[in-house]
Amino acid sequence: MGVKLETICERVRHGGYFVKSHAVIHAFKEGFDEQHMVEAVLNGKIIEVYPIEQRVLICGHAALTETVRIYLHVVCEYSDPVYVDFVTAYIPDESQWQVPPFSRRRKPVR
Repeated sequence: MGVKLETICERVRHGGYFVKSHAVIHAFKEGFDEQHMVEAVLNGKIIEVYPIEQRVLICGHAALTETVRIYLHVVCEYSDPVYVDFVTAYIPDESQWQVPPFSRRRKPVR
């Protein structure tokens, strides 16, 4: 793997990240925000690696309210030596991901 989760989290903790428009659009449509993406990355784990694109898919949870927690998937690009880009973020679809914690894809039905 090209980067470790600890490296991504360290950058995010120090404000070294950008939220791309695709992530903003999903957040708006699905009812979460930038802080939820940050929270999911900081407590998440890498579930898929895309080395050619220098990206990883992180699955973590975030608190929408004191009693409502959700899982989020955040695609992070680490090609920049200083910053991480949140390329997209979304609430995982139960039909495509095993529940919980939405960290393994379901096998396609044949």
